[in-house]
Amino acid sequence: MSLEKGLLVAKKKSTNSPVEITTQSSYRNIAAGALATMFEWYDYAVYGYFAVIIGKNFFPHADKTMEIMSAFAVFATGFIMRPLGAILFGYIGDRLGRRKALSLSVVMMAISTCLLGVIPTYQQIGILAPIFLVIIRLVQGLAVGGNYGGSFVFAIEHAHADKRGFAGSLVTVGVIVGFLMGSAMAVLFSNILSENELQAWGWRIPFLLGLIALFAGVYIQKNTEETPYFQSMKSTINEKTRLPIMAIFKDHKQKIAQAMGFILFDVVGIYILFSFMTTYLTAYAKMPIQTALQMNTVNLLFMVICIPMFGIAADKFGYKKIMYFAATSFLILSYPAFVIFSQGDVLQCWLMQMFFAIVMAAVYGVLPVAIVELFPVDVRYSASSFICNVSAAIFGGTAPWFSTWLIYKTELLTAPAFYLMLISIFGFIAIQSMQFVSKK
Repeated sequence: MSLEKGLLVAKKKSTNSPVEITTQSSYRNIAAGALATMFEWYDYAVYGYFAVIIGKNFFPHADKTMEIMSAFAVFATGFIMRPLGAILFGYIGDRLGRRKALSLSVVMMAISTCLLGVIPTYQQIGILAPIFLVIIRLVQGLAVGGNYGGSFVFAIEHAHADKRGFAGSLVTVGVIVGFLMGSAMAVLFSNILSENELQAWGWRIPFLLGLIALFAGVYIQKNTEETPYFQSMKSTINEKTRLPIMAIFKDHKQKIAQAMGFILFDVVGIYILFSFMTTYLTAYAKMPIQTALQMNTVNLLFMVICIPMFGIAADKFGYKKIMYFAATSFLILSYPAFVIFSQGDVLQCWLMQMFFAIVMAAVYGVLPVAIVELFPVDVRYSASSFICNVSAAIFGGTAPWFSTWLIYKTELLTAPAFYLMLISIFGFIAIQSMQFVSKK
């Protein structure tokens, strides 16, 4: 029986989904996927919060700037490996199972992060220290390439048809909470340890705590079910001789462009409006760094609260309505926002970033389900992982640098707004042409 016929037969058995899904197992599997993603992104992000100390321990140099730049250069190597991780784990996810791919990526991340917490420093083993550091960071990038995008598939394929947006939104909540946990660990150990203690050994503890993700990975493998969609496809797997990544580029070029057009709101928007914003407000608007950091953290927490609300709204009103709201907000309000940011008034900046926290929550509330439902089941894991990670590597990692370059070249503090407005135009084009499995 073909996959399409199998799904049609299964659809007659359930009014909620093309395949049979029970409520209890659905909630358990979705929660497991979201928590695994949270721990994995904590492991991946915590490096950035300790980059200065890592620079001193692994790249000793007379110039402090060179120490930091070397540490961040290693940080960037993780982005290089993410597309490769997406291809590797995409194959596993589409041919061997979503559960296997997700659990393996989480275990790989946990072990590599723990190793980062125990490797000797430059003073202890010399040049081998930074070599080991680079290798570990490459493995981390490979692992996260199998999680971001793939975790969307795992959660959404376990959800009822009328709750897919909500299920996907919980995964993006896990991503942001993982980053916030990394930040919280940095603040905690910076306050309870002296500078010498933190420099000597304290920085290792947050990495060792990352081993908790190992239990999440094992739990997924042992205590969750394979997604019903993959189970319905297993009988046809042997007929699919092509690599999923090759099938994507041969049969789904238009969908790749559509997905990347909308995902720009994620990878460019979050890096400019939140990651880069602290630097922007302190360097250009002369806002005290403590104020900028506090504003950024509180608004990220506010975003976390709003994301599931937009996931629910996407299920109720349709995916495109939420997507159009986000695109319209970027187009109309980016320039006025940067006028306000450039002036540095604390209350106005706070309120404007809070509004964009709502806009980014709309993006994250609908993005997972929109990306997943663009692609057929047999290439879904590969497509979601590859598109998300390639976009992050090309556009996300360069967004702060490009924003700084725009300000330098134009001598306009509002220059980043034009970049955001440009991606909104691409977003509108992508949204207009999207066709989802659920017709939303």
